[in-house]
Amino acid sequence: MKKADQPVTSKGSSTRDRIVEAARKQLVEKGYEQFVMRELATLLGIKLGNLQYYFKTREELILHVIEVEAARDVQTIQAHQQRWDTPEEVFRAIVQNLVARWRGDSGLLFSTLGTLALHNKTYKQLYLTVYGDFYQALEGPLRELNPKISDEEAALRVRLITALIDGSPMQTGVGSVRDFLNRVQAQALMIALA
Repeated sequence: MKKADQPVTSKGSSTRDRIVEAARKQLVEKGYEQFVMRELATLLGIKLGNLQYYFKTREELILHVIEVEAARDVQTIQAHQQRWDTPEEVFRAIVQNLVARWRGDSGLLFSTLGTLALHNKTYKQLYLTVYGDFYQALEGPLRELNPKISDEEAALRVRLITALIDGSPMQTGVGSVRDFLNRVQAQALMIALA
């Protein structure tokens, strides 16, 4: 039986989760160029071979860290759909939460992915998958706001809203952050309802 075919024990799952969280932190703090598997193993107090049991290569680990981060965004969208009463409240909460997430560590990870995707086919494929999943998740709340929208128009608006959310964290140095975030929400809502 290959390692990939073996069931993961709770201890193995716990170790894997610990590796992913430590790798995320190291990637955010040190960046892609300074991300070293041997240093991560030392930080975790495990041998490099043990780390490589879970993630054979640096690339495999970084890809997984970004996949987990992207899944959290999709979970954020889904969670807000359950939490609010009206489609507008849902949509505003989603935009606010994503902008806040992308102003922090998530933004650094997705920026890294975007840069790596320009030069590496594996990262480009992950980029397309991550954003495809995100667009699909965001389309539900958009359709709740604007149910008569065509498929083509929904796809375009989801991308425009994503571009607004993606770019807004870099622009928050202008005036009050709260006012700026309120404007980002309002503009995203206008795009959804137009």
